[in-house]
Amino acid sequence: MGRQRRIVKIPEAVRPGLETIGRIADAHELKAYAVGGCVRDWMWGIVSTVDVDVTVEGNGMALAQRLGETFGVPVQSHPQFGTATLELPCGAPRRAMRRRLDIATCRKETYREPAAYPRVSAGTLRDDLRRRDFTINAMAMALSPDQFGRLADPFDGLRDLKKRHLRILHPDSFVDDPSRILRAARFAARFHLRLERHTERQMSRALASGLLGCLNRGRVRKEFERMAAEPQPLDALACLGRWLVEASATTRHDRRRVAR
Repeated sequence: MGRQRRIVKIPEAVRPGLETIGRIADAHELKAYAVGGCVRDWMWGIVSTVDVDVTVEGNGMALAQRLGETFGVPVQSHPQFGTATLELPCGAPRRAMRRRLDIATCRKETYREPAAYPRVSAGTLRDDLRRRDFTINAMAMALSPDQFGRLADPFDGLRDLKKRHLRILHPDSFVDDPSRILRAARFAARFHLRLERHTERQMSRALASGLLGCLNRGRVRKEFERMAAEPQPLDALACLGRWLVEASATTRHDRRRVAR
């Protein structure tokens, strides 16, 4: 018996715009999906979230250009990353769309070394979800007219969200991008999540290895600015501090064992 198909509860404020994107993508034989944080929030019951990221199996830049023509707005393209941004008017009749719409081509990533910027190549929806930080952010919602609203959740992000687990998607996640440690503190505080056991071990190893020090100042500053913008920023900082203390204690314990 196959996995039950779940339908995402979409806020009415964004439904018309998402339906338009789905129809245009379908007309050009592209598959478009709302992805990431918006889907996570909607599955959690947070319908106030109207910021939407869209990923496309196929030529995302082509879809962005079509949407620019449809909405009558310029498109800021970033071909090296396979992304584009549309600044949409906030007045009627386009209130259903947020002012900023980000379109990306589905991609996969490889890392040359810890904390390096990734090498990007075209991929499938599954590739695009697997490159993300945590399973709760690796869910997507179909925008095609015949599949509209259906949840794509290949890594069981919804299960983890319900269990209040924060889980990485592969063992080298924190090595590839140590900034995910800072994001983990932010999400753990916001949604009252706890690290899944394997994720906790991998984070402890990453912290003990000093991988946070591999990040450049700009990336660290950006993550702390995001943390400061949280409703309860001190909770996120306290969470991060606790992990650092625990990792330090584990390191000292391991050193004593080796010394014996």
